[in-house]
Amino acid sequence: MKFIKLFEPLKIRDVEIRNRLVLPAMALNFSRDQTVNDKTINFYEERAKGGVGLIILGGCAVEARGGGPTMLSIDDDKHIPGYTRFAEEMHKHGAKTIVQLYHAGAYSGMPGMVSSSAVMSNLTRRVPKELTIDEIKEVQENHALAAERVREAGFDGVELLGSAGYLINQFLSPMTNKRTDEYGGSLENRLRYPLELINLVKERVGKDILVGMRVAGDDFVPGSNTYKETAVFAKYYDDAGVDYINVTGGWHETRIPQLPMMVPAGAYAYLAENVKRNVSAPVFSANRINDPVLAERILRNEWADAICMGRGLIADPYLPNKAKENKLWDIRKCVACNQGCFDHIFTGKSVECMQNYLASREGKYDLDKKTDQPMKVVIIGSGPAGLEAARVATLLGHNATILEKRDEIGGQMNAAMVPPGRREMTEIIDYYRAQIMHRNIDLQLNTEATLEKINEYNPNAVIFATGVKFDIPDIPGIDGSLGSTIYFADDALAGDYPVGKNVVVVGGSATGMETAIWAAELGTLDSEIARFISFYDLIPREEVMDKWLRGNRSVTIIDKLPKLGLNLGRTTRGFMIGHTMKLGIKTITGANITRFEGKTMEFEIEGEKKSLENIDTFILATGVKPNSELYDKIKATNPPFKMYKIGDCKEPRTMMEAIHEGFETAYNLDK
Repeated sequence: MKFIKLFEPLKIRDVEIRNRLVLPAMALNFSRDQTVNDKTINFYEERAKGGVGLIILGGCAVEARGGGPTMLSIDDDKHIPGYTRFAEEMHKHGAKTIVQLYHAGAYSGMPGMVSSSAVMSNLTRRVPKELTIDEIKEVQENHALAAERVREAGFDGVELLGSAGYLINQFLSPMTNKRTDEYGGSLENRLRYPLELINLVKERVGKDILVGMRVAGDDFVPGSNTYKETAVFAKYYDDAGVDYINVTGGWHETRIPQLPMMVPAGAYAYLAENVKRNVSAPVFSANRINDPVLAERILRNEWADAICMGRGLIADPYLPNKAKENKLWDIRKCVACNQGCFDHIFTGKSVECMQNYLASREGKYDLDKKTDQPMKVVIIGSGPAGLEAARVATLLGHNATILEKRDEIGGQMNAAMVPPGRREMTEIIDYYRAQIMHRNIDLQLNTEATLEKINEYNPNAVIFATGVKFDIPDIPGIDGSLGSTIYFADDALAGDYPVGKNVVVVGGSATGMETAIWAAELGTLDSEIARFISFYDLIPREEVMDKWLRGNRSVTIIDKLPKLGLNLGRTTRGFMIGHTMKLGIKTITGANITRFEGKTMEFEIEGEKKSLENIDTFILATGVKPNSELYDKIKATNPPFKMYKIGDCKEPRTMMEAIHEGFETAYNLDK
């Protein structure tokens, strides 16, 4: 594909950015002393080398009460040297640089936190102090002082933070702003704080560096501002002279998913278009844009002037250069799993990436340096751990062969990508399929691994990535029904068995919830068919909508644990629970199943006996155990080659742990 718009330079006043790709401000938790350190510079330098046009660093706190313990700070002159070094390194590689000035207000949770009004934050569950008029001026002045430090450090601009529910939003929203003075009440009064801030910062630095604004395209919080008010705010900002407007999604507390895989890629581009129609300043589009082809389409549609890719550039720092060189096959696309990025951030850990082991480890590994001791490596199994091991081993100069007993690669990923909202997992399989083809990795499908087969390759090392076996729960009546009315989740998702109208999913883990959602959506109208029926008014549109959104199965999840989805990350679990509720999936927790018999399941809750009857299909999502039998059998023969266990074959865990272990094992083969 030709990228006509994506690599067109973007000029904002007198700053020319080499392309339309922007790395937006992201919390990384790399700094425990709030300074720009080597780890931060190494992370961003890799993205600058990778070809991104603009890097927005931050958020960077303008005062302690509005920041966070692991966030960068720009509240004192002592921080300037670190920022100076950062700007110099990024400029060296052709990327322009901006600092996002951060004040979380009631979202900070820090001692002495402040806000527009003393309204309890739905995020921190604490009540902030209401700012006095003098304190408002103090906060604004701290922004201006921070902007002056950014200019002194040699950056190309600053970005004011008016998104995600932070302090500017807290002034704008009637839900959090209950003031009765000139900063509260009418829309004009609620706009007074951000407009004064824009004018002050522009007066202090606006002739020398850019001043942009990050906005919430829609708060997505009941009682707060919608996309309609955002368009009005943006027009005021534009009239006040901001140099660009960076449009993202909703507040952190919203119950509308913003980040998980269930959000379709590009779903929120309409928010940028909504702003762009009303302003003359360049507009950036953000949220769930992970693909240069999608980015090009958004630009061609004139919905935005530039594209923000955060997690996309965590997953693949060289995405811009690969797209420019038309190496789309080599791009490792973010699939919005959130395992290493947001789930880590919300638990105080540093950012990592499920697919990209090198994220946060920049400069510690060199995949361009070939091994001095090339080895013949046999990898048994083509799940994520085995595929990553094969890729890394090949890059380092080893001779890798994959033995896969099935007729396709991917292992459990092939089932994981079936449920609605998980289909982007196909991107991972597509990436490894392209690596196998372009890097000439020897793949042997439909090949059962045995000691005799392995010995044919005369290997120096054998990596066992044989995954898991399903754990059959010890419940009376279960054995006789397996394969008739009781199925394992992976088999059901693979389409190996019919699924009846009345379905019970046993197990409320991530797999159980995803399987229940999949079952509940069986029988829905295909989108293309729904559009056809609606376009020609074949049946009432309300009825079409109902058939499009809901399937024709009755689904129940039953689990022995007290809560569902306890192995899901924080950024996904709540939305998954909400999804099950919207689909009408019934849930039973804290249940001890005592018997399967025919179409009946008997169980107890706190000693009380209960049952579910007339069940057509039972689906087991009750757990797995390592499939290490082959490893143990060959290990007992004392073979002449090195042996390794990786991924679920070693211990059932997350996909991130499997991929990372595949990388580490392959990287250290000759050590």
